[in-house]
Amino acid sequence: MTADIKATEEKEKILNYSRNKFHREGFYKTSMDEISSELHISKKTIYKYFSSKEKLLEEICSGTSCDIGNRLDSIVDGKDNVVIKFVRILNFHSNFSRNISDKWLRDLSIHAPDIKKNIDEKKNERINKVVEKLLEQGKKEKLIEDYPSKLIILAFNSSLTSALNSDFLINNNFSMHDAFRITYEMLLNGILTEKGKVQFYKTKTDLDKEIEI
Repeated sequence: MTADIKATEEKEKILNYSRNKFHREGFYKTSMDEISSELHISKKTIYKYFSSKEKLLEEICSGTSCDIGNRLDSIVDGKDNVVIKFVRILNFHSNFSRNISDKWLRDLSIHAPDIKKNIDEKKNERINKVVEKLLEQGKKEKLIEDYPSKLIILAFNSSLTSALNSDFLINNNFSMHDAFRITYEMLLNGILTEKGKVQFYKTKTDLDKEIEI
């Protein structure tokens, strides 16, 4: 194994472990000593790749945003009908959000507001881009009602942004997983044609296995 490959694997190991730990337990009270001890590596090794916990957090958020974008693009650009794509997006988000804790959301809101703002801006841009493409396809397939696309995009963006707001989730005791799923299904049912609704419930059943238990 070359030094470059070893370094890449070492950095990815730190990133992946820290991401999972931060998502479950939050980052504010998680120390670099704790990560070092649990990974059985020295703090010096961690600092070789990340000069501070803040830099580690920034890379985690940037990498996660990129991974989500790539996965959504692969779904949207695939050959499935639009209802299958909507369900695959729902399942993908369900799997991703299952381990997102209140502590993570609270820490972002209180201790990393600039990072949170950047995440929210990218999320809104992503929603606009994804919904616009899916609406165009769905109307051609007669699975989406011919409502004005700009209004539908506005409804999706506003509703999901409000439902996934960290303060709303914490104050109302909703998980990100439940808030997204309920809001998403309500919005989707409002724009599907009758043919689309039949396809939606069939597809949900067929693709249930995609959701991690």
